[in-house]
Amino acid sequence: AFTDAKLAWTLPWDADWVTAVSFIGDDKVAAGNKLGDILVWELPKPGEKAPMPSRWLAGHTNEITRLITTPDQKTLISASNDRTVRYWDMSAAPSGSGTVTLNARAIQNAVDKKKKGPEPVEAKVGQQKHAKELTAHKDWVLGLTQTADGKTLLTGDDKGVVIVWDLPAAKVIRRWQLQGWAWGMAISPDGKTALIAERRPLVFDPGAQTGLRLWDVEAGKIKADLGKEVKERQAAAAYSKDGKWLACVRGGEAGGLSGKITLLDPNTGKKLREFSPGHLDGATDVTFHPDGKHVFSSGRDTLVKIWRLEDGKHVRDLGQGRGGQFKDWICAIAISPNGQYLAAADMAGFVQVYALSK
Repeated sequence: AFTDAKLAWTLPWDADWVTAVSFIGDDKVAAGNKLGDILVWELPKPGEKAPMPSRWLAGHTNEITRLITTPDQKTLISASNDRTVRYWDMSAAPSGSGTVTLNARAIQNAVDKKKKGPEPVEAKVGQQKHAKELTAHKDWVLGLTQTADGKTLLTGDDKGVVIVWDLPAAKVIRRWQLQGWAWGMAISPDGKTALIAERRPLVFDPGAQTGLRLWDVEAGKIKADLGKEVKERQAAAAYSKDGKWLACVRGGEAGGLSGKITLLDPNTGKKLREFSPGHLDGATDVTFHPDGKHVFSSGRDTLVKIWRLEDGKHVRDLGQGRGGQFKDWICAIAISPNGQYLAAADMAGFVQVYALSK
């Protein structure tokens, strides 16, 4: 029941919001920020001090929106608001070296206030360039997901364009058009079905129109419209590894415990259960634990919530719960392949790594 789960390491990187996170194997964490940079940390043994980043994946020029790692753990894939998707060969040697200042924002804040700032916390890192670049999107790439076998990639952008890719070959297979933005998406392990949450661009309106549909990936056609089942804006979605469960979370700017987690039938999209209490002021991400028995969600309340799938029981929270939105909310979460660690990336410029078991 994750009763022993606790914070293992805090990885600081305050240049801007840390917006995406993914594990590479069980002992490396990659995170991307709003500036378009990606850092990689190699986790030490339990009980040892927090590591410095070892690698800097440079090249994106705008916010990293999603990070995923292929099932063989060899390739990190990033989506960005610079309209590109990039592959990073994690077995490649660095092509150069550089220095990253991990407390740049704190230093700049002191300068702005004309006060003495802290000493720079600098890390020497190996620099790496991308191995492949996908340029078929013409607007911000907001959605990124892959099949369990790593053969198919699904991406979606701010113009509502969804593209199905042959992942190893980095080639377009087909595409289709949504009515709104591709706000959150997940593809079934067998690659036959995709859940895509849409947001129609009324940017600052919490009542903006939304859409949630199951799509036939091969045909590029709607299988089921879930608008009557789930009416609120969904920020993220995920299938369990075995394809038995499908979850989505309510996001956007909404007050109260509005960040609901909804469990859906992966075949029909029928609502099975809503988990409560939801996240204060909206949820941001959702992922399944490899044990197939639990789902994790994150929110603007700076909490990670753990839920039991069998009965929807709220198991426990991870984090300090510092309040609602604009209180350093968690932007993204990821769980290591062996299920032992969880990483949470937040807007304050930290990656918090939790040990989920002893």
